[in-house]
Amino acid sequence: MPLRREGRRRWSGCLGNLLKARLSRRIAFWIFVNFLVVEGIVLVPSVLRQADRLGDQVRAVTDAKIEWLVENDPAASPAERLEAVARLASPGMVQGIEGAALYRAATGERLGGFGQAPRLSFARAAARLSAAQDSRSGRWFPLAASFEGVWGPRQLGDDLLLVVRHDDGDLRRGLLEYVRNIALIVLAIAVFLTLSTMVVIERLVIGRVLQLRDRLSAAGRALAGGGAIVPADHLLPPGAADEVGEVERAFNDSFLRTHEEMERRQQAECAAREERDRAETLLLNILPAPIAAEMKSGRHTISQTHAAVSVLFADIVGFTELTGRLSCHELVTLLNRVFSAFDGLSERHGLEKIKTIGDNYMVVGGLPSPSDRHAEAIADMALEMQTLIGTFHRPDAQPMALRIGMHTGPVVAGVIGRRKFIYDLWGHTVNVASRLETGGLPGRIQMSEAMADLLRGRFGIEPRGDVAIKGVGMMSTYWLGARRP
Repeated sequence: MPLRREGRRRWSGCLGNLLKARLSRRIAFWIFVNFLVVEGIVLVPSVLRQADRLGDQVRAVTDAKIEWLVENDPAASPAERLEAVARLASPGMVQGIEGAALYRAATGERLGGFGQAPRLSFARAAARLSAAQDSRSGRWFPLAASFEGVWGPRQLGDDLLLVVRHDDGDLRRGLLEYVRNIALIVLAIAVFLTLSTMVVIERLVIGRVLQLRDRLSAAGRALAGGGAIVPADHLLPPGAADEVGEVERAFNDSFLRTHEEMERRQQAECAAREERDRAETLLLNILPAPIAAEMKSGRHTISQTHAAVSVLFADIVGFTELTGRLSCHELVTLLNRVFSAFDGLSERHGLEKIKTIGDNYMVVGGLPSPSDRHAEAIADMALEMQTLIGTFHRPDAQPMALRIGMHTGPVVAGVIGRRKFIYDLWGHTVNVASRLETGGLPGRIQMSEAMADLLRGRFGIEPRGDVAIKGVGMMSTYWLGARRP
């Protein structure tokens, strides 16, 4: 049963391919037409020969009957001879005799007749019969819708000339039946041979061409989709050693080359994307996202004025001493741990790290995007930095400490240069914040009066008094305390 179902499925698929394939239909049409034309050329002579055979049969029967009548009664009178011929027209004798006429051969006198008069006159009959005097049979002459036989004295054994008229209806009907049967046989053979030929063509060409078309479409969609491709799912099975097999092998080779090229291209694109992502990440580690976007758009000199920002400088106390006690690797590792922790704080508070210089860490709030709480965010980060630095220890197990200075005001921010560029700040606000850090105390956060005014009521504020600030002169400074509940 499974084999039978598989056979039916295969034949159904074969028939479906034959019906769907336009090339198959054209081939089938021309095979059928050519076969009919060839058979038609062969059929015409065959029909003519069949017509001759049917006519010969009718004429032979009539000749035999008349010869039998003559041999049976050689001395019959003309009237008896005509009467005997008339009896031949009865059912069961000679089919198709419509009438006859009997003449005196020497004079042309009409001695009698029956049925329909023959169309052939005595004179014409006698003249045409003279050409067949050496034959014992009569002479037959086809006329419109009939054919007529002539027998003279040589056949009848007396001075008589007999003309017999035959209807050719039976001959035509027999011929038409012959043509119909031959046509049906030819048609059946044409259909059988056409279908047989097409089944063979489908197996050898059409089915393989359709399979190649489907594989081409599927391979095109797979390659265009850009997803993972399993080549074995798209390759054609090894074909026969013919032209279609060569096309199938060419398709397999082309698909494999295209697939390999696509894989190389995808790998190159993936590597390029990874490289671009790394460059993007590196650029964002150096520049704020909006500034990086401007630089990628083609701008090389970027500057912006910000009216209100808060700047923080932090310095590790005793760092110069540490440089003499730690190896280069240990020193860099320690700085990396500390500053990486600070980077996390700045990201969490929405602040922008500007740069590190040695053991100095600079961060700003309120740029590149303005913020109403830039001073509060800087103060929160300063307090958390002081707490966080206590978790790191010097080689002598003593906790590390920071000096922090903060100031608020306008700055100019931007990027200059083409190589090793950084995002930096300039202005009086930056200088004051740096001087406040330098003039501060370990473990304390010193800030300007402008900064203290922004933080009053939310943080503890402790006046330090007037302090000489290099480049500025005497100014009132304050210590930042803990955030108030």
